Amino acid sequence: MNIMKKFLGASALAGFIVLAASQLSAQRIVDEGKNFTVSDSPETTVFNLKTPSDNRHIHEYNNPKPAKAAPAPAAAPASMDDCAPGTVTDYVDKHLVRLEKSAPDMVAINTPYNYDYTVVAKDKVKKVVVEEQIPAGTVYVSSTPEAEVNGSSVTWTLYNVESGSRTPLQLTVKPTQVADLSNCATIVAYPEACTTTQVGAPELAIVKTTPNEQVLLGAGVPWNITVTNVGNFCAYDVVLTDTLPAGVSHDSGNSTLTTNLGTLAPGESRDVTVNTTATATGEHCNTAVASSSNAGSVEDDACVVVVEAGIDVVKEGTPMQFVGKKASYTITATNTGDVPLTDVVVVDTVPAQNKLLSAPGAQINGNTATWTTSLGAGESKSFDVTVLGLQEGTYCNQVSAASAEYGLSGNDDACTEWRGYPALLIEVIDTEDPLLVGEQTTYVIQITNQGTAQDTNVGLEVQLPSQLKVLSAAGDTQGSISGNNVSFAPYGVLKAKQIIEFRVVAQAVAEGDARFRAQMSSDLLKTPVPEEEATQVY
Repeated sequence: MNIMKKFLGASALAGFIVLAASQLSAQRIVDEGKNFTVSDSPETTVFNLKTPSDNRHIHEYNNPKPAKAAPAPAAAPASMDDCAPGTVTDYVDKHLVRLEKSAPDMVAINTPYNYDYTVVAKDKVKKVVVEEQIPAGTVYVSSTPEAEVNGSSVTWTLYNVESGSRTPLQLTVKPTQVADLSNCATIVAYPEACTTTQVGAPELAIVKTTPNEQVLLGAGVPWNITVTNVGNFCAYDVVLTDTLPAGVSHDSGNSTLTTNLGTLAPGESRDVTVNTTATATGEHCNTAVASSSNAGSVEDDACVVVVEAGIDVVKEGTPMQFVGKKASYTITATNTGDVPLTDVVVVDTVPAQNKLLSAPGAQINGNTATWTTSLGAGESKSFDVTVLGLQEGTYCNQVSAASAEYGLSGNDDACTEWRGYPALLIEVIDTEDPLLVGEQTTYVIQITNQGTAQDTNVGLEVQLPSQLKVLSAAGDTQGSISGNNVSFAPYGVLKAKQIIEFRVVAQAVAEGDARFRAQMSSDLLKTPVPEEEATQVY
C-alpha cells in the first residue's frame, strides 16, 4: 500500500513537471479560450480562460507582436479669432490598464495562500473594477485592500487612477481539499471623455468723459468714449452713435457721428475720441449710444459748460488843457465775460510830453503806472491818473488791460490837446527922475510874453502929460508922434518868453507930478492893459 502511494505520488509529480516544462517551452502554443496570462512575462502562471476579453492581453510567445499605441487625437486648429465658434474634444483609449496576477503553483491543504495583483495604469482612468472568483475548494480569508465579497465573487473598485501608477491588490484563500484550483480575474476600466461647453452672455458698458468741465467759446472740446464688453460672451456688430448737442460742432458738419466697432470679445474695450468745437455758451450734454446685435444697447453722456471770457478797458480824461497845468484821467477795466479773471494787469503809459504825477494804487516806474487786480464776472474797476502838461500839442495817454489766464487783452487811449497861453507883461521905467524944467528923461517900455504861447499884433500907445514934451520915439516897431501921443506899429508875433522894447525921450516943460501912461494891446487881450510911470518935475 505504501509502495503504491509512493508510485502514484511520483507519477503525479513527474506529470506536473512535464506540464510545466511544456508551458515554458519556446514552441509553446496557447490554447485560445482555455489558457491565458495577464502579464507580459512567460514565467507567469497560465490560467484557464473561457471567455477572452479585450481588456486581457493574450500573449502568443511563439510570435510575439509589439503592442500598438493608441492613436493620439488630432489637435483642434488654433483660432485666430477669440470670438470664432469652435469645439471642445477629448478621447478614450480602451488600452488603458493592465492587470498583473501571480499565485503559488503548489500549496498544502488547509494552508492559506495569496493571489497578488498589480493594476498598472497606462493613462488616467476615472474608475477601475477588478473582479476575482474564489476558486471552488477554497474559502475566503482576507483581501487587501478590503474588497467587496459577494458569494464567490471578490471585487475591488479603484477611483481616479493616475497614469503610470501601480496599485497592488491581494486576495488570501485557504484550500480545503486536494484539487487543481483555477480562477480568473477580470479588469474593467471606465475612462471618460469630457467636454465643457461655456454658456455665456454679452454685456456692453459705455463710459463717456470730456477732460474739461468748462471751456471757452471757440475752444476745442474732445469727447472720450470707451465701450467695453463686460460679459462672458462675444458681442457682435457693435455700433457707436454719438449725437452732438447744438452748442458744439464737428469738422464734418454732421451732428450724428457713427463708428462701427465690430465684434468685442469678453473683456475687450474700444476707445473712440470725438473732437468738436464749442460754438455757443451754456451747458451742453453729449449722449453716446453703443448697440449690438446680441447685447442690446447702453448709453452715457458727458456735459461741458461753454463760457465766454472777455475784458474791456476805457479811458476818459481832460480833452484840452494848458501847458503847465494838470490833466486827470479815469481808467475803467471791465470783465465782460462769464468767468472771473484773477490776473488782470492794467498798464497806463503817459507820453513823454507829459509828466506822470500820481496814480493811486499803482506801481509807478517813470511815466508808467501798473495795477494788478482781479475782476469777477461782469465786474468793473476804476483807476485814476494825474499828469502835468509840458509842451503844446495833442498827446494821447494809452492804457491796456490783460489776463494771461485766458489770453485776453484790451486797450484804449485818451488824448488831450495841450495849449500854450500868452501872458503879456508891460513894464515902464524912466531913466532920470526927478527932473528940473528943461531936463530930459527916457522912458523904457518892455513887453514880455511870460506865457507858453505866442501872441500876435502886440500894440503900444503912449500918452505924455502936459509937464512933458515928446522929443523922440523908437523901438522894435516904428513909432508915430502926434502931439503928446506916440503910437507904435503892432508887433506881428510875440513868441513865448520873448521880450520887445520901446523908448520915448521926453523933456520937462512944467513943474508938477507928471504921469507917463503906456497902454498895451494884442489879439489875445480883449481889453488893453495900461501901465503908468510917475516923474516929478521941479
